[in-house]
Amino acid sequence: MALLLRKLTQNNPRNLIHDAQVLVISCRKLSIVPSVYDGEQDPAPKFFSSNVQVLLKRLTRPDYNKVFRKRTNQGLTVLKTPTYKFLTDEQLQAELARADKKADRLLQMPPVVKIQQHIDDVLSRDPALIGYDTAKYLFTDITFGVANEKRLIVERDPDGILRSCDHDVRKRLNQTYFPMNGRKLREPLMFTDQEKLNSLLDREQYEFVLDRACVQYEPDEPSYQRITSITYQHVDMLSKYEILRSTRHFGPLAFYLTWHQSIDNLMLELLQNSAVREAVLLTALRQDIHGDVASGDVAQALVPQVLATPVQLSKPERLTEEDIQLDTKCVECIEKYITANSSMKSQQELALQGYREHYQQLIELSRGLLKAHGKA
Repeated sequence: MALLLRKLTQNNPRNLIHDAQVLVISCRKLSIVPSVYDGEQDPAPKFFSSNVQVLLKRLTRPDYNKVFRKRTNQGLTVLKTPTYKFLTDEQLQAELARADKKADRLLQMPPVVKIQQHIDDVLSRDPALIGYDTAKYLFTDITFGVANEKRLIVERDPDGILRSCDHDVRKRLNQTYFPMNGRKLREPLMFTDQEKLNSLLDREQYEFVLDRACVQYEPDEPSYQRITSITYQHVDMLSKYEILRSTRHFGPLAFYLTWHQSIDNLMLELLQNSAVREAVLLTALRQDIHGDVASGDVAQALVPQVLATPVQLSKPERLTEEDIQLDTKCVECIEKYITANSSMKSQQELALQGYREHYQQLIELSRGLLKAHGKA
């Protein structure tokens, strides 16, 4: 609630609480203005760059328990029976490598691209056809094996003009002749009815909404970017990042927040959960996209060291001297970011102070155990 009030007061200084009155806000009544990628700058080159892709994949924090969890399979009448095998070390490593490839495929992020532009391509004008018919004629190349985005689809208007079809007509015709599994000709009510969409978001069905949007729309469609933008903002306002972690949607969420310079709430959540290394990666991500971070060069220099360490799915119980040195550098980098770039200085400084106190206790415990075993 405090973070939500802070965001409201930042957007509008008049939204203040006077006379100790309690303000209760329902997220369902909250109006979220979607932000689509329709500016002059195309986000695709940044999103598909190797550096950004590596950072987004690591920020996803892959947890195989979540990636390979059981999910509802409506098309299967009987669940597959698990098989158990005795494996040698070589066979086990081969199975683990196969699992890594499968996890990479399941965590493949939906692309982030600029919103599609209206097609207004007049091919010919034939005045002799004026009045021939009152209906519009559509012509579609149904050659097998041609990509849908490259398929020739044109329309003849009653006024004799022959033009290329716009995106919505192309999508409808492609779906008619070459239907995609799960995609409907008419938009589902969960996307067209705002109340139904709000109901799903209030129930925190974020992954379901985003998965369904990926099936129904193309990444450059206005409807897709509107729905994903609303979902990302809802997640950000309630700090429900953990729901999308270890899913294919966390990378686009982190990129969206970074692109629109709204990563401070995510940064606070990372610091509160002692994920200071991921906080450095998030700082490096902003530096790669905008280049406006005071400690950006330091963060980018720390990225290879952080990527060389295992993914931290939980707080460590013991530390090595290498861990202590790396975490100390990460804390110093985040301190510079909070001082120069953060819009939530007080909250993040408090979270960082709590991390320092907990980390100091962990250092003393780890060094005490080494000393007790004569390894100090």
